[in-house]
Amino acid sequence: MWPRSMCLGSTEQRLGAGKVPQAPCVSMSRIAIAQISMHWSTAENVAAILRAMDLARSRGAKLCAFAELAVTGFHRHIAREATPERVSPAIRELQARCLKLSLGIAVGAPTFGADAAKYNSHLLIDEEGETRAVISKQGLTVPEAAFFQSGSSRPIAKLQGLNCSAVICREVGDVELCAKALRPGTAEVIFVPGALRQDPEKPRTDPPEYVRDIQRLALATAAYVVQTNWPNALNRPEESVEGGESTVAAPNGEVMFRLPRESSGLGIFNLGERHFEWFPQ
Repeated sequence: MWPRSMCLGSTEQRLGAGKVPQAPCVSMSRIAIAQISMHWSTAENVAAILRAMDLARSRGAKLCAFAELAVTGFHRHIAREATPERVSPAIRELQARCLKLSLGIAVGAPTFGADAAKYNSHLLIDEEGETRAVISKQGLTVPEAAFFQSGSSRPIAKLQGLNCSAVICREVGDVELCAKALRPGTAEVIFVPGALRQDPEKPRTDPPEYVRDIQRLALATAAYVVQTNWPNALNRPEESVEGGESTVAAPNGEVMFRLPRESSGLGIFNLGERHFEWFPQ
């Protein structure tokens, strides 16, 4: 299937130049957002991740961003899937594919510590297949805190020459706290994996409040913010409504584009441009 070239956003966002001014290493960066469907098992999710990596690289991407807990999925069977016996071989397989493709990835997976501690983490694996940073979620919800322990740091790692970090899901709402760890000039790309949508109990806004948080984070850190939103929910399928629409914001806070709603696929773009190619999956 041929890709669809798309440019989404307000009329004001589409006016003006096609690119945001940036450093040379940023302007040469081609990134894929893998807004792919969640599955119940680690094996199914890893197979989908590998397919996305292959497609991303075949279309010239140097980095590929995945969702929160992409390796296991984030659902009611997380306790079954979040074990070292399942996760460690999966990560090794992804590392090997990164090396083979010379592709860097940002991917969500459980990590494990002392005394059976589990963390909701985002791994930055570089183009040589090395895990360069592990960012563990600090802003846990009450249900998450019953299973995961809170992280304590927000490291930065270099992928394909870019300084990268991550802010996981609803952590993006605490811009002040995130900006303390990611001061302007420290990170060039911040990945935001998660399952964010309009709060059904609050008045609707356009854009949704979480998109405004993404814009605030980009502005506060002077970094590109690349969100990967799950397009579907497994525990409560009705929450798939308004899933997807992964968002990219520029360092000046401008929304560059949003991917299709409730759709599984890859959006591939050149960092700083307002257009992307969409490959349904």
